[in-house]
Amino acid sequence: MLFESLHHSAEQGELILVDGGYCRYHLRNDGQITIYEILVLPDRQRQGIGTAMLDQLRALNPASLYASCPTDLPANTWYQHRGFTLEHTDTTRTGRELNRWRLALS
Repeated sequence: MLFESLHHSAEQGELILVDGGYCRYHLRNDGQITIYEILVLPDRQRQGIGTAMLDQLRALNPASLYASCPTDLPANTWYQHRGFTLEHTDTTRTGRELNRWRLALS
């Protein structure tokens, strides 16, 4: 499944690959970019790789960036420190809580 998702994103031109990580996203017709995944290898964290990928997304001039993140992950702090605003928290069918983050750009 992961490879199919990566392949689909690559075909759509919605995949950023860098040494040490990747970002899968979707640019909607209304200008919102939905971030599906930002992954940075553990031994490469704190090197600015995630922020560099975020800068590449911002360079696409979207109206906003949107991401979901389970509440128990440290990535929530990463989103907060980069100016994202917590819009709300949902509970999935499995009972896991997800934070919904948005960075308005226009």
